[in-house]
Amino acid sequence: ITTKSNRVLRDLDLIAPAAHEGLAAVAISVTSLDPSISRTLEPRAPAGRKRLEAIARLNEAGVPTLLAVAPVIPQITDHELESIVEAGVAAGARAGFYLPFRLPHE
Repeated sequence: ITTKSNRVLRDLDLIAPAAHEGLAAVAISVTSLDPSISRTLEPRAPAGRKRLEAIARLNEAGVPTLLAVAPVIPQITDHELESIVEAGVAAGARAGFYLPFRLPHE
């Protein structure tokens, strides 16, 4: 499951048993930990901190979790990459990846 929402927790009662059988994992994307950047880039999405809390709750329930730092936008979110990864590790993410945003003609 790949999502940018902490609402995945609503289905934890279904996801956890599947994860224990090796059939499910969840990747949650975090774009920014700065509320003003988050509101600008993803105005209707849950804040980065809420997504990290979801990673922690999923991890506590035994669900393998991944942190997706996405999108990484040069000069806007790239300076946060290390702090987002550190927060993801602290929340219990087992792995992670990032997706760079490419501008046209770059």
